[in-house]
Amino acid sequence: MEMPPDEVKEGAPEWVVTFGDMMTLLLCFFVLLLSFSTMEAERFKIIAGYIREAFGVQADQRHTEIPAGDTVVTVEFNPPSMSKSQILESIVKMTQNMAMGNLVEASMEEDGVRVRLDGTLTFKPGGTTLTDRSMLFLDYVADLIHDAGASASVEGHTDNRPLHTKAFPSNWELSGARAGSVVRHLETRGIPGTNLEAIGYGSTRPITENFTAEGRRKNRRVEILIEPK
Repeated sequence: MEMPPDEVKEGAPEWVVTFGDMMTLLLCFFVLLLSFSTMEAERFKIIAGYIREAFGVQADQRHTEIPAGDTVVTVEFNPPSMSKSQILESIVKMTQNMAMGNLVEASMEEDGVRVRLDGTLTFKPGGTTLTDRSMLFLDYVADLIHDAGASASVEGHTDNRPLHTKAFPSNWELSGARAGSVVRHLETRGIPGTNLEAIGYGSTRPITENFTAEGRRKNRRVEILIEPK
């Protein structure tokens, strides 16, 4: 008598479920191993970076283009916007435009540009109040100093004739007061006081002889030394 065939159950065999569970567990196990190894590698990189910094070792990096900076350079390290030759050229051009060629002289020196103002342009005889015409020129000089980021030393000079007044006992006081008047005007035009200096030389530094009226006129002067930083 023939045995009836075994009834085939629907779905996957029972051993497949056990096999699937085992394969899933193995997969999770290897994923965990992989994750552990990755974390250790990252930790090793961090520790190696600390050691490299401690010993001053710099990484060798190759760039295909010039690296760009990520911080803004401060104003103090910016170069001046105008050179000495540009300042001199601007002053010469302005003296020509204002028809002051015989009253203003400009020359280049090692420290900067020296501007020499004739005494008849800047002040009345024996006074310290700037003339209107000189203030117009000094306004332009102030703008030039500001644009160049420069400092300025203002020097007052007189002739050798003795001076005895209540306000100015000698030429020292007069020359210093005239230099101070120019400095105060430049400061009102926006030049910081830390960039300005007033010096009175009296009659100690003549540029020509004092025996004639013309020579004394030339010695009565104000000089401004513009020094770009």
